[in-house]
Parts: sequence; C-alpha cells; structure tokens
Amino acid sequence: MFDTRKYAFQIETTFRAVFKCERYGIGVLAEYYFIEKNPFIAITTVLGNFYNKLDNKSKEKVDEFIESYHLEMGKSIEEIGEEKIKKIIQEFNEIVRTV
Repeated sequence: MFDTRKYAFQIETTFRAVFKCERYGIGVLAEYYFIEKNPFIAITTVLGNFYNKLDNKSKEKVDEFIESYHLEMGKSIEEIGEEKIKKIIQEFNEIVRTV
C-alpha cells in the first residue's frame, strides 16, 4: 500500500494554482479527499480550462494524454497504482507548464 494522499495533494496543488482557489474551491473539486477518489475529474477539469485557448499542437498533447490514460478514468488513485499515478502526474504537470 502507498500514500495516495501524497499524490492527491500534488494534483490539488496544481488545480488550486490554475484556478486560484482555496481548498474546497469549485465545490469539492480542489480538495485532496475528493481527488484521491476521482483524480481524472480534477485533471480533466484543469486541462479543459485551457483547451479552447490552445493551438492545435497543444490540443493534440492534451488529447493524446487523455487517450493514453482513458482506461484509468473512474478509478481512484489506489486503483490506478503508484507507478502509473506518478507517471500521470508528471505528464499532467508537464502539459500544464507548457500551455
């Protein structure tokens, strides 16, 4: 077993920075307890926030990311597993940094 809260908090930190909100911002979406159970809702909410403003190349990156991990949608961080969630968060943060 691994510390799922650590990874949920990493996603929460990015979410809150993008939306400039406090914990419990946008309902419960910016809260690590929620993210721990539903990481892809938070991730796709952040990416969706940028999507209509992106150029085609950046949209492709987002599309490829979501397509790569679409089977993980609906799963908790624990169900996804530590190695895969690390990779997902790394790629997610890279996309956010470059858009």
